[in-house]
Amino acid sequence: MKTLWKAAVISVLTAAVLAWAPGASAAEKGKGPTLHQCTGKIASISGDCIAIDAKGGEQKFVVNDKTKFGAKAEPKKCDDFKAGDKVTVRFKEDGDKKVAVSVGPPAAPKAKGARK
Repeated sequence: MKTLWKAAVISVLTAAVLAWAPGASAAEKGKGPTLHQCTGKIASISGDCIAIDAKGGEQKFVVNDKTKFGAKAEPKKCDDFKAGDKVTVRFKEDGDKKVAVSVGPPAAPKAKGARK
């Protein structure tokens, strides 16, 4: 009887620990690299590079054929953007390079007092 009781307690404790333990991050699960973002005004833009004036200074991002421009609801082309436009760049780090995944308008600010 004691053995059965010990086995039940161990099973319950093991289940509790496994349920509580944090899961692996998206990058660890193979869902791709972690994305970062930078918001600021475009300092310069060309076919393969975009420079953003942000709070931390100028940031440069590599632009390639996989970079998406605009919002999902309103896709754009690289040529639709110009110096001075305020944008948010979502990017991934590839060694010492920052590769732009998407370039688009910054998210609208949340209204004060809005519920989550």
